[in-house]
Amino acid sequence: MIPTFVFVHGSGSSAHAWSATQREMAARGHRTLALDLPGRGAGFTQAYHEQDLETFAAEPSAASGLTADDFTGEVVDAVQRVRHHGPVVLVAHSFGGLPVTAAANAIPELIDRVVYVAAQCPVERHPGEYPALPEWSSSDVFGAVAPLMIGDPARQGFVRTNWRGADRARRVALRDAIAGELTEEEFLRVVVTSQPDEVFWPTDPTWDSRADKDSWGRIPRTFVKLTKDRSMPLAAQELYIAEADALTPDNPFDVRELESSHAGFFPKPGPLAGILDDLSVRAAAGSR
Repeated sequence: MIPTFVFVHGSGSSAHAWSATQREMAARGHRTLALDLPGRGAGFTQAYHEQDLETFAAEPSAASGLTADDFTGEVVDAVQRVRHHGPVVLVAHSFGGLPVTAAANAIPELIDRVVYVAAQCPVERHPGEYPALPEWSSSDVFGAVAPLMIGDPARQGFVRTNWRGADRARRVALRDAIAGELTEEEFLRVVVTSQPDEVFWPTDPTWDSRADKDSWGRIPRTFVKLTKDRSMPLAAQELYIAEADALTPDNPFDVRELESSHAGFFPKPGPLAGILDDLSVRAAAGSR
């Protein structure tokens, strides 16, 4: 049977990020679904577009009321719906690894493979603790994004980022951290669709979505390492892999590599689609 690939985006992103990947996969004969996680569009207000920063800073956010269960539920619901049509391959990028891991803990029997594309895969600690580890120390993303943040996320209960307020120097820093191989014009298309508001999860105990050995651990899994990633350093990606493999040594990650930055593969999806194309054969075979 033909599998369905369910794509889950990262922080500050949306289903739109997967558009080129979906086109490439469709051209190869695959069925796909890209999710919008809860809160997409929050912060896209008149004040944000007009850069009325005083008004924008004072506006409430739908992201402040969202929970980990809201995010996990969105993934679970999607998997349950498409499972009626055959095998399911769940693909996560970056922060998307958290709700995907939680969903895999909840419904392992409905998922034929999980694919982490430089995605968070917490095993030994709360996901918010990983960025403080030495393996994350070379990340450029926190310093690049911090000047664009509005307010205190811990006090507000959500993260608000003024992507449109990035001047040329800050855009260069962002591009270097997130997608260094893109031209400035290509990166502007990323910035214009980036989500201003995001859920604040790093210190929230309800976001403790560690992989469970007896449920998540039963599912075949692939980790796609992004070898030029300056947001989630290669050492951090390899830590997730090592912890997961230690948890379930009889079901280790199938590890692949892409010569890409954290988001540079999105507009050039051929290599990732090639990996997923190969995995689709395994998913279809496993469902027979």
